[in-house]
Amino acid sequence: MTLLRKTPTCPIHGAALVLSHHGKKSNLGHYFIEVVGAPLLYCPSCLEQGRDTSVEVEPAASNLFLKRLVQLLEGSEFPGLLEKPKIRVDFNPTKTTLEHPYAGALTSSLGPARVTAPHHVTPTPASAPAPAPAPAPAREPPEEEPPRLEGIDPVEPRHTLEQLVLDHQTLESIREATNVLISQDLLYETWNLCAVARTGRRVALNFYGPPGTGKTLAADAIADLLGKRILRISYAELESKYVGETPKNIQAAFTKASATGALLFFDEADSILGKRLVNVSQSADNSINVARSTTLIELDNFNGAVIFASNLVKNYDTAFLRRMLAHVEFRLPAAEQRERIWRGHIPPQLPLDADVDFTALAIDSEGAAGGDIQNAVLLAASYAAMRQGAEQVVRLADLKRAITFILEGKRKIIEGHDSPPFLE
Repeated sequence: MTLLRKTPTCPIHGAALVLSHHGKKSNLGHYFIEVVGAPLLYCPSCLEQGRDTSVEVEPAASNLFLKRLVQLLEGSEFPGLLEKPKIRVDFNPTKTTLEHPYAGALTSSLGPARVTAPHHVTPTPASAPAPAPAPAPAREPPEEEPPRLEGIDPVEPRHTLEQLVLDHQTLESIREATNVLISQDLLYETWNLCAVARTGRRVALNFYGPPGTGKTLAADAIADLLGKRILRISYAELESKYVGETPKNIQAAFTKASATGALLFFDEADSILGKRLVNVSQSADNSINVARSTTLIELDNFNGAVIFASNLVKNYDTAFLRRMLAHVEFRLPAAEQRERIWRGHIPPQLPLDADVDFTALAIDSEGAAGGDIQNAVLLAASYAAMRQGAEQVVRLADLKRAITFILEGKRKIIEGHDSPPFLE
């Protein structure tokens, strides 16, 4: 191995690079291993200008060590109640502060790294007298993990099971599944099913079906039935552009639900429950697999109630499917249910014309979900708001026009039909 004994300099400013121990390995891609204190060389002038020209010290050696650590962790068995540990690797355990910007011999294989919070060190001129030995620096406090999912807290449910307009089979499936939660003391304590329940008291439900069919409302109603608040999480709130952050957000969601006793509800769940990738060709693919593996681990360790909802259930990994207590399908409402949904979305304050016929609306809105009907009422009311005086009432024609507009737009998108080009 060739040793580099010349002080590295910045290619932009020509200044000697400063050594910092605040680097974090961002490309490790393993949930159970966190790396801090990685040594970096950086240019203070570049840092002040917002440039990241830092280079990692001895990346080949540290990467080899971490690779062997991963192999050791994955090759070890943790039987019974012994869980796989989470390991924090600190390449600067004594919190060393160097007085010189460059110390010792370094190999020439310097790879890029990211500086998170480097400390500036002033080099000692060669002509200056040697300073008195400085006292040992105080140990820096451990770096605190930044708060996650800020602003996303459990809320009180606003719906009940009695308010849901669903077909009989779906409602019956919901009641049967939630009865496991209601009767936990009888099932686990009196009848001692805790002796054979490998998953503990965790209950996971899977709601699937077309958009707008009431999956979110049903989760809200179940929270009301259980007397719990509901913690709603969508994938957009979990996803991060930084490698390794999405799994931490997933972990934070389960932790917050456990700490608050809330029902945990994941919308767009196919994004985190999808099939794990076999041919991993880039870091993004590995990050997807890590996020899904993290969800599996957190789900296995969770001791509460969690509901996943998706309209792309065919994308689920089978490892998740077998962890679900029940799979409840939400179908598009039939004519009788559509009539009830139409009536339920008309507040008393909304002025209706005498010609409004809810039975006729139910027939004309075949194929509409509850969400479509809600949007149609809002759109029809906006038509009425454009008129003046006594004409400012919602008519049957307004409601029919609105639902036709919504369903036709959906049909064109789903079937891939384009509108005809404009004539010149």
